[in-house]
Amino acid sequence: MTDFALRRAHLKNLFTQAITAYGTKDFDIFATFVHEQAEFDWPYLPLKEFPDRMVGRDEFIAMSRAGMADCDGYHHQIDRFYDMADPDMVLVEYHSGTTLHSSGRTYANKYLGILRFEGDLVVHWREYVNPLPIIEAFGLEFRNEALA
Repeated sequence: MTDFALRRAHLKNLFTQAITAYGTKDFDIFATFVHEQAEFDWPYLPLKEFPDRMVGRDEFIAMSRAGMADCDGYHHQIDRFYDMADPDMVLVEYHSGTTLHSSGRTYANKYLGILRFEGDLVVHWREYVNPLPIIEAFGLEFRNEALA
């Protein structure tokens, strides 16, 4: 196996652990995979008032805690990885599914993530997410208090 193939396999394993921890709201474990000054961006905003870019692991976690407060996690599952020419990049399709405690509604979505790692830490995470399932589950008036 080439050095690039070993690196790609290692990053796929790291991402799998990170998204599993994130999806079960184990934010302390999730934080160990993300640089404290990581950049997150969403080319298609999940919610109307959502920022298109956020810097900082702790800010992202605060936003995530608030956004997932009404469920027991999103329970992400990986669908497929794609190899990139840059061995420090990960392209991954994944999906989520949960039930909101307050309404009993189901929230399920599909995502495309493009991540860049430095060493073993995510330093940039671009996520493409469909806003329609968010609106259907949470409603048009949903506000994430961490973003206020």
